[in-house]
Amino acid sequence: MNRQKIYAATGMHRSMDICAVVLLIAILISGIASCVGADRYRADHGVPPCEITASMDSLFGTIFKSGEPGAIVTVMRGDSIVYNHAFGLARLDSVERVTDSTLFNVSSVSKLFTGVALMKLSDEGILSLDDSLSKFFPTFPARYFDNITVRHVLSHRSGLPDLRPTTQAAWERYIATHRSVFGFDSDYRRYGTEAEHIRSFENLDSVDFPPGTHYDRRDISYVLIAPLIENVTGMDFDEWMRLNIFEPAGMTETFYYRQGVRRPRMAHGYRPVEPGMAAVGARSADGRWEEFDYGEADYFLTRADRGVFTSSRDFMKFKRALKDGRIIRKELIDSMLKPEIATYEEYVHFGLGSAVQRKPGFTMRPYHVNNNGGFAAIECWWPECDIHYIVFSSRNGWDQYHVMCKVDSLLASNGWIR
Repeated sequence: MNRQKIYAATGMHRSMDICAVVLLIAILISGIASCVGADRYRADHGVPPCEITASMDSLFGTIFKSGEPGAIVTVMRGDSIVYNHAFGLARLDSVERVTDSTLFNVSSVSKLFTGVALMKLSDEGILSLDDSLSKFFPTFPARYFDNITVRHVLSHRSGLPDLRPTTQAAWERYIATHRSVFGFDSDYRRYGTEAEHIRSFENLDSVDFPPGTHYDRRDISYVLIAPLIENVTGMDFDEWMRLNIFEPAGMTETFYYRQGVRRPRMAHGYRPVEPGMAAVGARSADGRWEEFDYGEADYFLTRADRGVFTSSRDFMKFKRALKDGRIIRKELIDSMLKPEIATYEEYVHFGLGSAVQRKPGFTMRPYHVNNNGGFAAIECWWPECDIHYIVFSSRNGWDQYHVMCKVDSLLASNGWIR
């Protein structure tokens, strides 16, 4: 080969080497960018897109906007998380974004844990769901508590009135007959302990209706369940729940709130500030949002009915364990979902710890929807379709029932539920 050809070949090789290096650098840059993007995506979401992703993003992106109190929305199909998107902020004071590890108060979703606990204790022969409350609270008026059972409490049909004071006059009547550690009604309503709440039953002189005959979602009787479980187990309620419900499910982040508890990744609850509304909590810099949880919201501090803080990733561990029969027998779950009493809503009954909808043309749907202070939660389950979804939010003021119907319609349109 002559020198000219050698130079030409060498130049071509050098050109090819340069192109290869450039291409390699481009691939590396692209890969790094992709990894960074994937890490960010995993931090917020954790799963790749699927056929419901765009519609769910559109729905929840209009409700929970960037820079405002937000939510985590998680959908599980079978044992796989198929949608797990975070929106907005968990706290405004530290500008902390919501992720699937954010700890939310889940309001009445707490009743699902309570129902499972009582089913477990019943299955072990430690109590019967048809035991009267007098067995556990002998100092309360027997003429009423003899006729109220654990089953009545779980299904919101005890007939017990809410006697907690809500006005200054009611407070004055209360402290005339009860020893209290608080000096005025707003203290009691915001900081009152569970032990203080149940004292209101000591002087019960009437019930709202004969036990078992009507449904009352406001039923105060759930505050009795934590001390009832302590009575029959000889253990602190929080500890018994940790050992018997949370740990068997592999849950490491879930806990019951108590005064003064502070944990990493805990969200604050917020409410929108309306014109002329008196301030009760810290407000955002723009004045649009106000903290509204423990210390601001009335009767925030009760455990069995609304005291659980959990993350979406921990809660889905519980749902997997529950449907797999690792906490209680599957037959007991079926018993929990049987209709006990009709509710105010069409096609909806209350079972043992959950509302259950049986709408014509659709399979059964157990669910919880409620607020506690500024926290709001939806928990929905389609057992026959093996679909679970949750919305845990750090703000109230959005229409949870409407949103639940929207999600159901979206899932149905994709053939995921029927």
